[in-house]
Amino acid sequence: MEMVRSLGMLAGPVAGGVLVGWIGSRNALLADAASFALLALVVMASRLRRKPQRDDQEEETLFADYLPLLRNRRLMVVTGALSLEVFATAIADVAFVFLVMVTLGAGRPRLEC
Repeated sequence: MEMVRSLGMLAGPVAGGVLVGWIGSRNALLADAASFALLALVVMASRLRRKPQRDDQEEETLFADYLPLLRNRRLMVVTGALSLEVFATAIADVAFVFLVMVTLGAGRPRLEC
């Protein structure tokens, strides 16, 4: 799963750039919106409904839905590591803009709308 995500992070901007160059930024954004609409239709068509399993012995608390996560050390470590990775990626994405514009001397991007 991590490999697919990493490939998407590498190939996504390239595919987006090719798409903008091929059909323009407006149509590329419309294609992106259409892909999200298609995903929503697929999720709704799957009719997947999961009801949470509750133990009658446990009283209802504010964190009742999070207890399975909080009780599993491995899941807590993975969730924490993933949260740090998302945070670091968000910072790196902002830093890349300045790297390209300032360090590499690229100018303002020109997008047609």
